[in-house]
Amino acid sequence: MAEFPIYNCHIHTFTYKDAPPYFLKFKLGSVFGYLLSKLSGQKWFIKFLIKLMGDRDGILGRELRLIETGKLGSQRQIFKEIQKQYPTGTVFVALPMDMKFMGVGDPAESIEQQHENLLKLAKEMNGLLIPFYAADPRREDIVERVRENLGKDKFRGIKIYPNLGYRPNDERLMEVYGICEKGGYPVISHCAPGGVWKYGLNDRERRSLGSPANYKKVLETYPKLKLCLAHFGGIEEWDKHLKGRAGSPDEEKAWVKIIYDMITSGDYPNLYTDIAYTIFTPKLNGLYIDMLDYLKVLLTDEHIRTHVLFGSDYYMVEQEEMSEKEVSVMLRSRLGEELFFQIAHRNPMEFLGSRQENTKDEG
Repeated sequence: MAEFPIYNCHIHTFTYKDAPPYFLKFKLGSVFGYLLSKLSGQKWFIKFLIKLMGDRDGILGRELRLIETGKLGSQRQIFKEIQKQYPTGTVFVALPMDMKFMGVGDPAESIEQQHENLLKLAKEMNGLLIPFYAADPRREDIVERVRENLGKDKFRGIKIYPNLGYRPNDERLMEVYGICEKGGYPVISHCAPGGVWKYGLNDRERRSLGSPANYKKVLETYPKLKLCLAHFGGIEEWDKHLKGRAGSPDEEKAWVKIIYDMITSGDYPNLYTDIAYTIFTPKLNGLYIDMLDYLKVLLTDEHIRTHVLFGSDYYMVEQEEMSEKEVSVMLRSRLGEELFFQIAHRNPMEFLGSRQENTKDEG
Protein backbone atom coordinates (compact mmCIF):
# COMPACT_ATOMS: atom_id res chain seq x y z
CA MET A 1 0.00 0.00 0.00
CA ALA A 2 1.32 3.43 -0.92
CA GLU A 3 1.90 6.04 1.75
CA PHE A 4 -1.26 7.89 2.73
CA PRO A 5 -1.78 11.00 4.84
CA ILE A 6 -2.69 10.19 8.43
CA TYR A 7 -5.61 12.08 9.93
CA ASN A 8 -5.48 12.69 13.67
CA CYS A 9 -9.08 13.74 14.27
CA HIS A 10 -8.75 14.88 17.88
CA ILE A 11 -6.10 17.27 19.19
CA HIS A 12 -6.06 20.49 21.22
CA THR A 13 -3.91 23.56 20.69
CA PHE A 14 -5.45 25.96 23.23
CA THR A 15 -2.95 27.59 25.55
CA TYR A 16 -2.95 28.05 29.30
CA LYS A 17 -4.39 31.53 28.71
CA ASP A 18 -7.49 29.87 27.25
CA ALA A 19 -8.07 27.81 30.42
CA PRO A 20 -9.55 29.11 33.70
CA PRO A 21 -6.95 30.41 36.17
CA TYR A 22 -7.75 27.65 38.67
CA PHE A 23 -8.09 24.88 36.07
CA LEU A 24 -6.32 22.32 38.29
CA LYS A 25 -8.54 23.03 41.27
CA PHE A 26 -11.14 20.46 40.24
CA LYS A 27 -8.51 17.75 39.61
CA LEU A 28 -6.11 18.15 42.49
CA GLY A 29 -8.34 19.49 45.26
CA SER A 30 -9.30 22.99 46.28
CA VAL A 31 -6.20 24.04 48.25
CA PHE A 32 -3.42 22.19 46.39
CA GLY A 33 -5.00 22.81 42.99
CA TYR A 34 -5.33 26.51 43.78
CA LEU A 35 -1.68 26.81 44.79
CA LEU A 36 -0.44 24.82 41.80
CA SER A 37 -2.56 26.91 39.43
CA LYS A 38 -1.16 30.10 40.93
CA LEU A 39 2.47 28.99 40.75
CA SER A 40 2.50 26.85 37.62
CA GLY A 41 3.35 29.84 35.47
CA GLN A 42 6.74 30.03 37.14
CA LYS A 43 9.23 27.77 35.32
CA TRP A 44 11.43 27.60 38.38
CA PHE A 45 8.50 26.21 40.35
CA ILE A 46 7.78 23.47 37.81
CA LYS A 47 11.45 22.44 37.68
CA PHE A 48 11.66 22.54 41.48
CA LEU A 49 8.65 20.21 41.88
CA ILE A 50 9.96 17.73 39.31
CA LYS A 51 13.39 17.70 40.97
CA LEU A 52 11.76 17.34 44.38
CA MET A 53 9.78 14.31 43.21
CA GLY A 54 12.79 12.80 41.46
CA ASP A 55 10.52 11.25 38.85
CA ARG A 56 9.26 13.18 35.87
CA ASP A 57 6.94 10.30 35.00
CA GLY A 58 5.16 10.29 38.35
CA ILE A 59 1.53 11.41 38.59
CA LEU A 60 2.30 15.01 39.47
CA GLY A 61 5.21 15.08 37.04
CA ARG A 62 2.87 14.13 34.23
CA GLU A 63 0.41 16.85 35.25
CA LEU A 64 3.27 19.33 35.13
CA ARG A 65 4.20 18.16 31.60
CA LEU A 66 0.65 19.05 30.61
CA ILE A 67 1.07 22.51 32.12
CA GLU A 68 4.43 23.02 30.40
CA THR A 69 2.88 22.35 27.00
CA GLY A 70 -0.01 24.73 27.66
CA LYS A 71 2.50 27.35 28.75
CA LEU A 72 4.36 27.32 25.42
CA GLY A 73 2.79 30.69 24.68
CA SER A 74 0.90 30.23 21.42
CA GLN A 75 -1.25 27.70 19.62
CA ARG A 76 1.33 27.68 16.85
CA GLN A 77 4.08 26.52 19.24
CA ILE A 78 1.84 23.79 20.65
CA PHE A 79 0.89 22.61 17.16
CA LYS A 80 4.53 22.48 16.08
CA GLU A 81 5.24 20.14 19.00
CA ILE A 82 2.72 17.55 17.89
CA GLN A 83 3.81 17.79 14.25
CA LYS A 84 7.24 16.52 15.35
CA GLN A 85 5.65 13.25 16.48
CA TYR A 86 3.94 12.35 13.18
CA PRO A 87 4.99 11.83 9.55
CA THR A 88 5.20 14.86 7.29
CA GLY A 89 1.81 15.56 5.73
CA THR A 90 -0.28 14.37 8.69
CA VAL A 91 -3.56 16.30 8.96
CA PHE A 92 -4.88 17.30 12.39
CA VAL A 93 -8.34 18.32 13.58
CA ALA A 94 -8.00 20.96 16.32
CA LEU A 95 -10.77 21.18 18.90
CA PRO A 96 -11.03 24.40 20.94
CA MET A 97 -12.56 24.46 24.43
CA ASP A 98 -14.97 27.07 25.82
CA MET A 99 -14.18 26.84 29.54
CA LYS A 100 -15.74 30.08 30.75
CA PHE A 101 -18.55 28.29 32.59
CA MET A 102 -16.43 25.72 34.47
CA GLY A 103 -16.78 27.59 37.75
CA VAL A 104 -13.03 27.99 38.36
CA GLY A 105 -12.54 31.51 37.05
CA ASP A 106 -12.55 33.28 33.68
CA PRO A 107 -9.80 32.48 31.16
CA ALA A 108 -7.30 35.26 30.49
CA GLU A 109 -8.25 35.13 26.81
CA SER A 110 -11.83 35.00 25.56
CA ILE A 111 -13.22 32.17 23.47
CA GLU A 112 -13.39 34.66 20.60
CA GLN A 113 -9.62 35.22 20.84
CA GLN A 114 -8.99 31.46 21.07
CA HIS A 115 -11.07 30.92 17.94
CA GLU A 116 -9.36 33.77 16.10
CA ASN A 117 -5.90 32.43 16.92
CA LEU A 118 -6.87 28.92 15.83
CA LEU A 119 -8.35 30.07 12.52
CA LYS A 120 -5.28 32.16 11.77
CA LEU A 121 -3.02 29.17 12.50
CA ALA A 122 -5.13 26.87 10.32
CA LYS A 123 -4.76 29.24 7.37
CA GLU A 124 -0.98 29.28 7.86
CA MET A 125 -0.81 25.47 7.84
CA ASN A 126 -2.22 25.08 4.31
CA GLY A 127 -4.65 22.26 4.97
CA LEU A 128 -2.68 20.38 7.62
CA LEU A 129 -4.82 21.80 10.45
CA ILE A 130 -8.61 21.61 10.31
CA PRO A 131 -10.24 23.98 12.85
CA PHE A 132 -13.49 23.21 14.66
CA TYR A 133 -15.65 25.73 16.53
CA ALA A 134 -16.51 25.32 20.23
CA ALA A 135 -20.25 25.67 20.79
CA ASP A 136 -21.59 26.15 24.33
CA PRO A 137 -25.40 26.61 24.48
CA ARG A 138 -25.10 28.87 27.54
CA ARG A 139 -23.98 31.61 25.19
CA GLU A 140 -27.28 33.15 24.16
CA ASP A 141 -26.13 33.99 20.65
CA ILE A 142 -24.45 30.65 19.98
CA VAL A 143 -26.73 29.79 17.05
CA GLU A 144 -25.85 33.05 15.30
CA ARG A 145 -22.16 32.58 16.11
CA VAL A 146 -22.14 29.11 14.59
CA ARG A 147 -23.98 30.27 11.48
CA GLU A 148 -21.46 33.07 10.94
CA ASN A 149 -18.32 31.02 11.62
CA LEU A 150 -18.82 27.81 9.62
CA GLY A 151 -17.57 27.82 6.05
CA LYS A 152 -14.98 26.57 3.58
CA ASP A 153 -12.40 29.13 4.66
CA LYS A 154 -13.64 29.31 8.26
CA PHE A 155 -14.36 26.55 10.77
CA ARG A 156 -15.08 23.09 9.39
CA GLY A 157 -17.11 21.58 12.22
CA ILE A 158 -18.40 21.93 15.77
CA LYS A 159 -17.02 20.70 19.12
CA ILE A 160 -19.22 20.33 22.21
CA TYR A 161 -18.37 19.20 25.74
CA PRO A 162 -21.46 18.31 27.83
CA ASN A 163 -19.40 17.55 30.97
CA LEU A 164 -18.94 21.29 31.27
CA GLY A 165 -22.53 21.55 32.41
CA TYR A 166 -25.14 21.14 29.65
CA ARG A 167 -27.03 18.44 27.80
CA PRO A 168 -26.20 17.57 24.19
CA ASN A 169 -29.90 17.84 23.28
CA ASP A 170 -30.12 21.39 24.63
CA GLU A 171 -32.61 23.50 22.66
CA ARG A 172 -29.95 25.84 21.24
CA LEU A 173 -27.67 22.96 20.31
CA MET A 174 -30.52 21.32 18.43
CA GLU A 175 -30.62 24.43 16.25
CA VAL A 176 -26.84 24.21 15.80
CA TYR A 177 -27.15 20.59 14.63
CA GLY A 178 -29.69 21.70 12.05
CA ILE A 179 -27.17 24.17 10.63
CA CYS A 180 -24.48 21.49 10.60
CA GLU A 181 -26.67 18.90 8.91
CA LYS A 182 -27.76 21.32 6.21
CA GLY A 183 -24.20 22.50 5.52
CA GLY A 184 -22.51 19.11 5.88
CA TYR A 185 -20.44 20.14 8.91
CA PRO A 186 -19.52 17.33 11.34
CA VAL A 187 -19.88 17.51 15.11
CA ILE A 188 -17.47 16.03 17.65
CA SER A 189 -18.67 15.64 21.23
CA HIS A 190 -16.75 14.60 24.33
CA CYS A 191 -18.35 11.33 25.41
CA ALA A 192 -16.62 9.96 28.50
CA PRO A 193 -17.38 10.49 32.20
CA GLY A 194 -13.80 11.68 32.76
CA GLY A 195 -11.85 14.52 31.23
CA VAL A 196 -12.77 17.93 32.62
CA TRP A 197 -16.10 19.06 33.96
CA LYS A 198 -17.93 21.92 35.59
CA TYR A 199 -16.56 22.32 39.09
CA GLY A 200 -18.87 20.71 41.63
CA LEU A 201 -20.58 18.18 39.36
CA ASN A 202 -20.54 14.70 40.84
CA ASP A 203 -20.08 11.49 38.88
CA ARG A 204 -23.81 10.81 38.62
CA GLU A 205 -24.47 14.28 37.21
CA ARG A 206 -21.66 14.00 34.69
CA ARG A 207 -22.96 10.63 33.53
CA SER A 208 -26.44 12.06 33.16
CA LEU A 209 -25.20 14.94 31.02
CA GLY A 210 -22.78 13.01 28.83
CA SER A 211 -24.43 9.61 28.32
CA PRO A 212 -24.31 8.31 24.73
CA ALA A 213 -28.02 7.58 24.98
CA ASN A 214 -28.67 11.35 24.98
CA TYR A 215 -27.65 11.49 21.33
CA LYS A 216 -30.39 9.17 20.08
CA LYS A 217 -32.83 12.09 19.96
CA VAL A 218 -30.25 14.21 18.15
CA LEU A 219 -29.62 11.57 15.47
CA GLU A 220 -33.30 10.77 15.08
CA THR A 221 -34.03 14.45 14.53
CA TYR A 222 -31.05 14.98 12.21
CA PRO A 223 -30.31 11.59 10.59
CA LYS A 224 -27.84 13.04 8.07
CA LEU A 225 -25.76 14.79 10.75
CA LYS A 226 -22.25 13.36 11.02
CA LEU A 227 -21.61 13.00 14.73
CA CYS A 228 -18.57 11.61 16.52
CA LEU A 229 -18.87 10.51 20.16
CA ALA A 230 -15.25 11.01 21.14
CA HIS A 231 -13.22 8.58 23.28
CA PHE A 232 -15.54 5.60 22.52
CA GLY A 233 -16.97 6.05 26.02
CA GLY A 234 -13.62 6.57 27.77
CA ILE A 235 -11.04 4.31 29.37
CA GLU A 236 -13.04 3.95 32.61
CA GLU A 237 -15.94 2.51 30.62
CA TRP A 238 -13.71 0.10 28.68
CA ASP A 239 -12.29 -1.06 32.00
CA LYS A 240 -15.77 -1.46 33.46
CA HIS A 241 -17.01 -3.42 30.45
CA LEU A 242 -14.01 -5.76 30.27
CA LYS A 243 -14.03 -6.50 34.00
CA GLY A 244 -17.79 -6.83 34.24
CA ARG A 245 -19.79 -10.01 34.52
CA ALA A 246 -22.40 -10.52 31.82
CA GLY A 247 -25.97 -10.68 33.05
CA SER A 248 -25.46 -8.88 36.36
CA PRO A 249 -28.81 -7.16 37.08
CA ASP A 250 -27.13 -4.31 38.97
CA GLU A 251 -24.59 -3.49 36.30
CA GLU A 252 -25.20 -0.31 34.35
CA LYS A 253 -24.30 -0.76 30.68
CA ALA A 254 -20.84 0.63 29.96
CA TRP A 255 -20.72 3.54 27.55
CA VAL A 256 -18.46 1.67 25.12
CA LYS A 257 -21.23 -0.95 24.82
CA ILE A 258 -23.93 1.69 24.32
CA ILE A 259 -21.95 3.32 21.52
CA TYR A 260 -21.12 -0.09 20.02
CA ASP A 261 -24.80 -1.06 20.03
CA MET A 262 -25.87 2.25 18.49
CA ILE A 263 -23.37 1.97 15.64
CA THR A 264 -23.89 -1.73 14.91
CA SER A 265 -27.70 -1.39 14.98
CA GLY A 266 -27.54 0.35 11.62
CA ASP A 267 -30.09 2.89 12.86
CA TYR A 268 -27.52 5.69 12.97
CA PRO A 269 -25.43 5.42 9.78
CA ASN A 270 -23.71 8.77 10.36
CA LEU A 271 -22.64 8.06 13.94
CA TYR A 272 -18.87 7.76 14.50
CA THR A 273 -16.59 7.42 17.49
CA ASP A 274 -12.89 8.01 18.05
CA ILE A 275 -10.21 6.40 20.19
CA ALA A 276 -8.65 9.63 21.46
CA TYR A 277 -6.94 9.21 24.85
CA THR A 278 -8.70 5.87 25.47
CA ILE A 279 -6.25 3.88 23.36
CA PHE A 280 -3.36 5.97 24.67
CA THR A 281 -3.67 4.27 28.07
CA PRO A 282 -3.13 0.79 26.62
CA LYS A 283 -2.55 -1.20 29.81
CA LEU A 284 -4.82 -1.23 32.88
CA ASN A 285 -4.26 -2.92 36.22
CA GLY A 286 -6.27 -6.09 36.65
CA LEU A 287 -6.53 -6.90 32.93
CA TYR A 288 -4.41 -9.48 31.14
CA ILE A 289 -5.25 -7.97 27.76
CA ASP A 290 -4.63 -4.36 26.79
CA MET A 291 -6.83 -1.81 25.04
CA LEU A 292 -5.23 -2.48 21.66
CA ASP A 293 -6.37 -6.11 21.88
CA TYR A 294 -9.92 -5.01 22.59
CA LEU A 295 -9.90 -2.39 19.83
CA LYS A 296 -8.76 -4.95 17.27
CA VAL A 297 -11.63 -7.25 18.23
CA LEU A 298 -14.14 -4.38 18.03
CA LEU A 299 -12.90 -3.56 14.54
CA THR A 300 -13.84 -7.02 13.26
CA ASP A 301 -17.41 -5.73 13.00
CA GLU A 302 -17.89 -3.96 9.67
CA HIS A 303 -20.06 -1.19 11.13
CA ILE A 304 -17.45 -0.40 13.78
CA ARG A 305 -14.53 -0.74 11.37
CA THR A 306 -15.99 1.93 9.09
CA HIS A 307 -17.02 4.30 11.89
CA VAL A 308 -13.96 4.58 14.16
CA LEU A 309 -11.63 7.57 13.78
CA PHE A 310 -8.00 7.80 14.80
CA GLY A 311 -7.35 10.59 17.31
CA SER A 312 -4.98 11.09 20.20
CA ASP A 313 -6.30 13.93 22.41
CA TYR A 314 -2.96 15.72 22.33
CA TYR A 315 -1.85 17.40 24.50
CA MET A 316 -4.05 15.96 27.25
CA VAL A 317 -2.21 12.65 26.77
CA GLU A 318 0.97 14.29 28.06
CA GLN A 319 -0.35 13.06 31.42
CA GLU A 320 0.30 9.44 30.41
CA GLU A 321 3.52 7.45 30.78
CA MET A 322 3.92 6.49 27.11
CA SER A 323 4.71 9.18 24.56
CA GLU A 324 2.26 9.99 21.81
CA LYS A 325 4.69 8.82 19.16
CA GLU A 326 5.27 5.50 20.93
CA VAL A 327 1.56 4.69 21.22
CA SER A 328 0.82 5.76 17.63
CA VAL A 329 3.58 3.54 16.23
CA MET A 330 2.46 0.63 18.43
CA LEU A 331 -1.15 1.08 17.28
CA ARG A 332 -0.14 1.04 13.62
CA SER A 333 2.06 -2.01 14.14
CA ARG A 334 -0.55 -3.99 16.07
CA LEU A 335 -3.50 -3.18 13.81
CA GLY A 336 -1.57 -3.63 10.57
CA GLU A 337 -1.57 -1.28 7.60
CA GLU A 338 -5.06 -2.11 6.28
CA LEU A 339 -6.90 -1.48 9.56
CA PHE A 340 -4.78 1.56 10.41
CA PHE A 341 -5.44 2.96 6.92
CA GLN A 342 -9.16 2.48 7.55
CA ILE A 343 -9.34 4.42 10.83
CA ALA A 344 -6.59 6.96 10.15
CA HIS A 345 -7.41 7.85 6.55
CA ARG A 346 -10.52 6.41 4.90
CA ASN A 347 -12.94 6.93 7.82
CA PRO A 348 -11.75 10.48 8.59
CA MET A 349 -12.13 11.41 4.91
CA GLU A 350 -15.74 10.20 5.00
CA PHE A 351 -16.48 11.87 8.35
CA LEU A 352 -14.95 15.22 7.39
CA GLY A 353 -16.50 15.17 3.94
CA SER A 354 -13.07 15.51 2.36
CA ARG A 355 -12.10 13.93 -0.94
CA GLN A 356 -8.74 15.58 -1.19
CA GLU A 357 -6.18 15.40 -3.93
CA ASN A 358 -3.66 13.56 -1.77
CA THR A 359 -5.77 10.38 -1.77
CA LYS A 360 -3.32 8.70 -4.11
CA ASP A 361 -3.94 5.07 -3.35
CA GLU A 362 -6.69 3.54 -1.27
CA GLY A 363 -5.96 -0.04 -2.24
